[in-house]
Amino acid sequence: MDTKEKVQIGLSVLGIVISIYLTVAHYITALPVVCPTVGVIDCGTVLSSSYSVIFGIPSSSLGIVFFIVFIALLLCKKHELALYWNAIGFVMLFYFWYAEYMLGKICVYCTALHIIVIVLLVSMLLGEHKKYFSD
Repeated sequence: MDTKEKVQIGLSVLGIVISIYLTVAHYITALPVVCPTVGVIDCGTVLSSSYSVIFGIPSSSLGIVFFIVFIALLLCKKHELALYWNAIGFVMLFYFWYAEYMLGKICVYCTALHIIVIVLLVSMLLGEHKKYFSD
């Protein structure tokens, strides 16, 4: 396993931890999400909105699945599938950005997850670029 894969797995584990925290906070309403509520930053509003549940499933739970599958694909050396899987995750970000836009609020945890997905995608694309365009 090279350094890039180790970083990708580390970022994915961080994504799992954040997603678990948000999922627990979703189901245990007595557990408030620790997040500033200054101006447009308001995790509580974003996480309690109708946008935070997709087909009855908290989007944070889908995040757990996303990162676990991504790690599994990397560990199985299915890099092309990992790239496609990550591209699907990136497309989903447009839904979440739309939701935050409609709410007029931003969740810092969600933003951290969005950044992780983007960094993973860029790192995967750079790897594919080298694979096809190196001499």
